[in-house]
Amino acid sequence: MRAVSEVLPFISYGGDYNPEQWSEDVWLEDARLMKKAGVNMVSLGIFSWGVLERSEGEFDFGWLDKVMNILHDHGVGVNLATATASTPAWLSKKYPGSIALDQHKNPYSFGSRQHYSPNSPDYIRRIEILVRKLGERYKDHRL
Repeated sequence: MRAVSEVLPFISYGGDYNPEQWSEDVWLEDARLMKKAGVNMVSLGIFSWGVLERSEGEFDFGWLDKVMNILHDHGVGVNLATATASTPAWLSKKYPGSIALDQHKNPYSFGSRQHYSPNSPDYIRRIEILVRKLGERYKDHRL
């Protein structure tokens, strides 16, 4: 295993990047502008679970492959998130126990910030699958 200083021999400068919210034709220009601004690291995929797994068990990593390669080609490293900060609609519908409850035991609405219950066995099981797939796919991706 390499030391962090071998992988990141510089101070990281950047922020969150959510390309799944934009059309693909914007990604190249974003990367060009990041490079011009000196950005060398972005957090990626934080809220992208619903795009990575549009329905249970059906994964699409093609868009993320493209984005990661574009960023790499422009010298922008990726801090890949687990994509679990926002759950997909199908999870809330199929597994209502995965929705967090407020102090009055009322469920949060889908789409509200952190509306999931981190104690839900269904949530835990599904994030384990997602994170494993992300790790397997990108473990050897170039920085």
